[in-house]
Amino acid sequence: MDTRLDSNKKLVHNFVELTWNQGRFNLARSLVARDFTYYASMVNMPLNLDGMETLIQTIRNSMDDFSIGVEEVVCEGNLVVTQSTFSGTLVRPLMGFEPVDKVIALHAATFWQVRHGMIQSGNSLLDTADLFHQVRKIMTPNAAAAF
Repeated sequence: MDTRLDSNKKLVHNFVELTWNQGRFNLARSLVARDFTYYASMVNMPLNLDGMETLIQTIRNSMDDFSIGVEEVVCEGNLVVTQSTFSGTLVRPLMGFEPVDKVIALHAATFWQVRHGMIQSGNSLLDTADLFHQVRKIMTPNAAAAF
């Protein structure tokens, strides 16, 4: 087994845990390159680590019981791909979504570039259509059947 691939997987997993689940960005800074860039399909511009921190804090503050679970990690060379689910109860408006009284889930695939033991970038593709459907179904149960 390739220890570099295992190290890359562990690096990304630790980064996700420290940032998304724990909000411990001071520790996470040691895992990324100085010119780290993060892209997300719901955000219209690339973010540096400070911008990513703001995004994550906004999401964490909008959702009670927020967590992210990583279901799958695949690695080939310098590319690590994670399949994950963000979940929680939306208690404040977030990116055009109104609060709901049930747990919602957002599925994502993120492509991470790793070089020299540091994360260079992340690019998250978010299943916003499924999220929209969940929220609509909770808010107007009869209208959801039309989709």
